[in-house]
Amino acid sequence: MRRVLELPRTVAVAMLAGTLATGAAHAEPSRSVALVLDTSGSMNALMPDGQSRMDAAKSALATFVGTLPPETRLALRAYGHQSPRSKKDCNDTSLLTPFDGADASRAAIVEKARALQPLGYTPITLSLTLAAKDLGSEESAVRTIVLVSDGKETCAADPCAAAKALADADAKLVVHTVGVGVDTVTRAQLQCIARMGRGTFFDANNTSELAKVLTTAATTDAEAPIAKPKEIVIKTPKPGKLKMKVSGHFRHDVLNAAKETVGSLVPYGEVELPPGIYTVTFGNGLWTGIEVKAGETTEIKPGYLEVQPIGSDFVYVLDPETGETVEEILGSKPRATLIPGHFDVKFGDMLWPGGAEVKPGETTTLRPGVIHVSSKATMYFIVKDLAGHQVDVGDSPGNTRSAVPPGKYVLELDNEKWIKSLTDNQRTMSVELGAGEELKVNVE
Repeated sequence: MRRVLELPRTVAVAMLAGTLATGAAHAEPSRSVALVLDTSGSMNALMPDGQSRMDAAKSALATFVGTLPPETRLALRAYGHQSPRSKKDCNDTSLLTPFDGADASRAAIVEKARALQPLGYTPITLSLTLAAKDLGSEESAVRTIVLVSDGKETCAADPCAAAKALADADAKLVVHTVGVGVDTVTRAQLQCIARMGRGTFFDANNTSELAKVLTTAATTDAEAPIAKPKEIVIKTPKPGKLKMKVSGHFRHDVLNAAKETVGSLVPYGEVELPPGIYTVTFGNGLWTGIEVKAGETTEIKPGYLEVQPIGSDFVYVLDPETGETVEEILGSKPRATLIPGHFDVKFGDMLWPGGAEVKPGETTTLRPGVIHVSSKATMYFIVKDLAGHQVDVGDSPGNTRSAVPPGKYVLELDNEKWIKSLTDNQRTMSVELGAGEELKVNVE
């Protein structure tokens, strides 16, 4: 005869509740999302709807956190917000809110984001690496990084190669990227990061798009790999090719992920390489995240910036985010081969208004005005804008041609001393220059 032990109903219910609670405690949360937000100086630029990129990101973030299921664990990391561009701070990244449930973290994330001001560099690689480390202690079934950026890496690192290494080290990691009003090369880098991180790239060109794609990215899983029969096949990887059909007279080094020079590209040339992620040098700039696939040819298309006419001094092409000189243009080399994108262009101490946009395979031409001072005796001159700011200096005979953006200027001449305060021996005149116009000043 079997004995059946009957428990009181209240005891049975309590035991069942305890069992469920224990199971819930050991269950994995479904998803942890590390949001990495660009707050570098370029986020001050305006979106087509008139908002700054930073304000658009703040608005989109507030909408985004309100759409997440409460069980989603969320953290916010930012970069470029602590140091001005002049510090060139490649360690400028911090975790603003640690991981917590979406319900518990919403208010803190919105508050921290509202206080952010765009300032400095774009250390994407370091930020991705630290975000992956932040995620490492999470027990979720899916660990997701959502990187929101309007620019490419500005530090000496390749975020595409880093994304591959991070994904290889963590099978649960997915890296999605969101481009905010990005140019061609930045889009390609963000696409490469997402591809190497088993994720997806999303474009956003206004505030509403940004809010929408943030939600989509945070809930998008990696594509499931196609099941293949088990077999062991040992093959020697087929090489791929990297080519560049551009005019010019300079060699561009090709670097592997370890920053070793493994080849070079000359204009209208190509190089054979093992499959992998590469970087190509352009003056002081680096085109990173170039993927070469086995048996395929990858073509990169730089653009050109031309200055005609040009003065006696260098014209400096600057990275608009770092302020670093990327290339120099002068009389013997009036054309620079550049990574496509937006650049600041400096004539003396003056920037070309609005900068210059360089597109793949195309030539952008700037036509400054030129002041040409001619004299038999030594003559020093200074060019100022109407607000009195110095634009350029020169001397004749010698550095006699001053190239400046079209506009109105004041020209000061001094034949006795280097530029100092006005004296009776110094002459001042107002000048106006059109695009490509040359003004000759003969001093007798």
